[in-house]
Order: sequence, then structure tokens, then C-alpha cells
Amino acid sequence: MDSKRNNAVRRWGLKHCEVIYQHSTKAVFSAESEQLGPVILKIDGNTSQLNSEYRMLAGLSGKHSCKVYAYDESAGFLLEERIFPGTVLRKESSLEKRIRIFSQVFREIHKPAEEGETYLDWLEQICEYCLRNHVPEEMADLAFRARGICVEMFVKYSDRLLLHGDLHHDNLLLRTDGSYAMIDPKGVVGPAILDLPRFLLNELDTDHACSDVQHIEEAIQMLGRQTGYPEEDIGKLFFMETVLANVWCAEDGDEINGHEIEVAQSIRIG
Repeated sequence: MDSKRNNAVRRWGLKHCEVIYQHSTKAVFSAESEQLGPVILKIDGNTSQLNSEYRMLAGLSGKHSCKVYAYDESAGFLLEERIFPGTVLRKESSLEKRIRIFSQVFREIHKPAEEGETYLDWLEQICEYCLRNHVPEEMADLAFRARGICVEMFVKYSDRLLLHGDLHHDNLLLRTDGSYAMIDPKGVVGPAILDLPRFLLNELDTDHACSDVQHIEEAIQMLGRQTGYPEEDIGKLFFMETVLANVWCAEDGDEINGHEIEVAQSIRIG
């Protein structure tokens, strides 16, 4: 990884290169470029995710997104704009304002999709994981219910767009002009509505005076008003996303969050 980073540093004349995240096969660095200013350098040995991210960001050209400065698929390099001041949407205390900001970005970032991995593929994969690994029957049942919801949405909504796939509070950053830009898209394919539930799941981590169930139900109602999607569909997708995220946790060796599952099963919308 050090040799790859040094290669990128020489190639683009980067200075003050600092690690944000580093793993054996992938890494993210912040740096300074004389020509471009503050940048983010991503290095990934598995270029499929970098390619998906590049496709989505390049299509937006910095509109409600960080800009792409350079991409080298063969080397596994992606050079992007570093957003300033970069305050995450989580820091905004008002639920109403968080949803208004989120919805504005949501409406602007989707472009027609080329062929690629779909959101439904993700749900198929967690069902396969549950079958292969003999997870508890209750969790497997939830995974298959979640897949059924995803199938329902693919049938009901005909739009096929490049989605962010992880559009939540910490991937929406404040610019100096007061607008917000998204970062770290997955570039997965599906109907636009599928980019709503990840935001809702992360609402569980915000401060709120009411119960988690009441808070999510209120957020669903606000999202429905802002986006025009039926509250019932958004509620179903919250359940789907909660199950998806928790099976992924199980795959990574982490514990399933039983409270999140309980909240998702308790939502009553429509």
C-alpha cells in the first residue's frame, strides 16, 4: 500500500498526505495539491467499487457531490475533491431541517443507470448468506421478507438509476456556501426510492425526545411529504434496510442490533 500511495503522491504532486482509513487492500488519504487544493485519494485493489463510485460522481460533475479530479482503474486510484468545512449533516439539530437538506440532495443526484450491480442483488446476497451459514431461523426469515420488499419496489417503480446506496448523515457534508454535497456513493442500480431508507436507519443515532419508533414514524411522514413517495412504501423500506444492514454486520462478525430490528418491526405507517 505504501508503494501505491507514493506512486500517487509523485503522479499528482501531493503534499501532507495523511491516512483517514487504511486496510491491507484499500486506503483513503487526505492531501494537498498545488493545482487542485485539498483532495481525497482513494486506493483500492478491488476496483469494482471505485469504478461504481467514479461513474456516479463523474455523471454529477460536482452538483451536490464532491468533484472527481482523476481516475485510474488499472492502478486503483481515485482522486476527489475534499469538501470544506465538511460538517456532517448529523450535526444539524433539527429533524425537519435534516430531512429538507437530505431531500434536496436526494432529488438532484440520480442519473439513468448503465448496467451494474442492483440493490436487489444485495438482498439476494444476504439471503444466500443466511442459507449458506445457517443463521438463526428468525434472522433468515427477516432476510427473505426484506428481499420480498425489494422485489415489490422493483416491480412498482420502473425507474432504474444510479443510486448512492449509503445516503446518510455522515455522507452529506456542508460546503462553505451553505449547500451540502454527498460523498462515498456505491453507484448501485435501482429505483430512486431505495436511496431513502439508509437515512432513516441513521436517524436512530440522533438525539430525539420521543421513542425511537415515534421518531422514525415522524421522519417517514416528513420524508413522504418532501419526496412524494407513499409513507407505507418508505416504512417497508426502513424494515428492509434495517435487516440488510444487520445481516451485513453478521457477515463481518459483529453482533446483530436487536433493538434496531424491534423498531423496524414496530413501525406502523399507512
